[in-house]
Amino acid sequence: MNIMFSGVYKIFEPDISALSNINLNIQQGEFVYIIGQTGSGKSTLLRLITRELLPSRGTVAVGDFDLRRMKSSDVPYYRRDVGLVAQDFRLIQTLTVYENIAFAMEAMSVPKKIVSERTKDVINQVGLWRRRNMRPEQLSGGEQQRVAIARALANSPSLFIADEPTGNLDFHTAVDVMKILFAINAAGVTVVMSTHNQAIVNASKKRVIELEGGKIVRDEKGGTYTI
Repeated sequence: MNIMFSGVYKIFEPDISALSNINLNIQQGEFVYIIGQTGSGKSTLLRLITRELLPSRGTVAVGDFDLRRMKSSDVPYYRRDVGLVAQDFRLIQTLTVYENIAFAMEAMSVPKKIVSERTKDVINQVGLWRRRNMRPEQLSGGEQQRVAIARALANSPSLFIADEPTGNLDFHTAVDVMKILFAINAAGVTVVMSTHNQAIVNASKKRVIELEGGKIVRDEKGGTYTI
């Protein structure tokens, strides 16, 4: 899906300006890094895309959806096409790998046969078939992140949002996670990822959008991490 920000501001009460006059266009199939210091507005920008937040002013459009004008009843249907993964995994500790992934579809009333087939597919995609009956506490951090990615892929999203997905991982595990994200992107899925990982950004030479004080200060194709 395409993403467009037009004159977007986000102000938190009483007067905290998180984003200021954001104008941005991300095309279907792009891989984009969002970088910036802590407090620069990265997570706020991503939360506007997932419609966890609404802009104070301006327009956020994703595909055919105007997120500011979207009815609350339409939000679950929109989010079916948006995969989200964060650095804290957000897995259900009492469920197995298989159950965590299946739950994401069951919650949206996907037919059981499709749930079963799709769950098996994404577990294989992230290389965790032999771990499918384990619970999160039995997995390494990297394996838990792969479960979170598989869960986000379960509904075959057109847009994948990754908020610091390698933040708690060592370098080699982070590289493994990035290989999965690149494969997702190669299949035509738009990927938007916030990160502080300089080595990963510099190695992959993707589009880099840098935020500072809630404003875009750099938008560079084939960019590097130069903060």
